[in-house]
Amino acid sequence: MVKVKKLIKLSAAVSAIILLLGGSWWYRQANFLRKVNVQKNEIPTLFIPGYMGNRFSFGGMIFRLNHYGLGTKAMVVHVSEKGRVTFAQKASLKSKNPLIQVLFENNRNEKLEAVQLSKVLTKLKQKYNIPKVNLVGHSSGGNIVYNYLISKDAKDSRTPQVSKFVNIATTFPGLRKSGKKLDSELSILNIAGNIWNWKTDGGIPLNKDLSLGMIVKPYVKRYQAKVIDGSPLTAYHSMLHENGEVDRDVAEFLFKENGYKQ
Repeated sequence: MVKVKKLIKLSAAVSAIILLLGGSWWYRQANFLRKVNVQKNEIPTLFIPGYMGNRFSFGGMIFRLNHYGLGTKAMVVHVSEKGRVTFAQKASLKSKNPLIQVLFENNRNEKLEAVQLSKVLTKLKQKYNIPKVNLVGHSSGGNIVYNYLISKDAKDSRTPQVSKFVNIATTFPGLRKSGKKLDSELSILNIAGNIWNWKTDGGIPLNKDLSLGMIVKPYVKRYQAKVIDGSPLTAYHSMLHENGEVDRDVAEFLFKENGYKQ
């Protein structure tokens, strides 16, 4: 009985510490968003997860942007393995800064997902008459977006024009000469992680992430890069889309009239 009581007390202490640390972390992340002011527009932003991505990949960021009034969770798009697209609308696409979560059933094939993304965008324009979109990709989700952006489909009148692209923690090997295929009106924000100045986010070397600038700078309207310095809790590869600082930078880049400013 004494051992059981000690175990209960230990469990309670550990739980209290976890709650305290978790609460402190959440408060710190939320602080980045509390004073952010953005303009309203009706350009939907699509969030594209990376390898084996699911609803949790960008679910937190979408929740926080919605919770703090910076955007509106408007839709979830499901793409089946065979490419069937279904829309689950949550709010009007005329709402403030509509946010759209895209989920691929076949989530391990970025080239196929780029083709399926084209299908999603075509259907969005056909069904909802959407002329422009923004795209946000994390890890290989950035590759999915980029592969779409340099494809012929991105310039097809049946798809919306991509206004802004946010890339988070991605490399683009073998695509050095591909920038000339991009829309000259495209604006890009590239976000990279740097854990304790180790020049890596734990998965992507910093220099390889930032090499996107060499690929796209001469060909697009605007290119900016932001390095997130911090511990593994904030700058690790899979924690970047849970970081309040990243939320803020994404919101300001997408929804402020003059965009993100360093």
